[in-house]
Amino acid sequence: MTYCTKCGKKNDDDAEFCSKCGVRLDTKDKKNSNKKQLKKTGKIIEEKAEEFGKSIEKAGIRFESKFENSIKDFQKWYDNKFKVAGPLIWSFLGLIILRLIISLMDRSGDDIVVLGEISDFLYSYLLILFGLMLLNFYNSYLNRTYKKQYRFISPAISTISCVVTLWILSKILIIIDTNLEIPFLASIANFIDEYIFVIFIVILLLGYCFELIIKPFAKEVSKK
Repeated sequence: MTYCTKCGKKNDDDAEFCSKCGVRLDTKDKKNSNKKQLKKTGKIIEEKAEEFGKSIEKAGIRFESKFENSIKDFQKWYDNKFKVAGPLIWSFLGLIILRLIISLMDRSGDDIVVLGEISDFLYSYLLILFGLMLLNFYNSYLNRTYKKQYRFISPAISTISCVVTLWILSKILIIIDTNLEIPFLASIANFIDEYIFVIFIVILLLGYCFELIIKPFAKEVSKK
């Protein structure tokens, strides 16, 4: 309700003139005042929300930094404690986990045939998968321990690991396509099989390009 400043009569909010004395009411000024107040309130809320967002972002960065430092400290302790045996231990742990996954998939094979066939495939290539784990864990260990000396070998080892993983993936895609009839997956698998050597060369070149050109350049930029 709007009160008349002359006679005090109550009028509707949208009334322009007083219903009793006919004096023009200041509804427009009131509306403008309300708009300004709403705009001011909205601005305050926006500023508070922005401050809250920045505080959350800073907290996230601090947590991420602490988490990364904790991982690095653990990795450093682990490398010093177990040395060359460290990657072997991780590989055996990975093998145990993979064996459990294969067992679970095998048990589900009676209900879901494709899982049973994938589990049979993984079990038949278990030694290759274990070798792949060894390759990755020792590659990571040597890259950390002998960074300068190993930097010329690391891209080649990473490429071999990546290509073998892609080859295994292509075989799994073929199994899925055979059971579920998804031609798109078969096309991907056939592409990998047909161009596996080209994929190897491309990944190898990208790996050495990153290690010898992009990485040193990024370090120089960060120092400046």
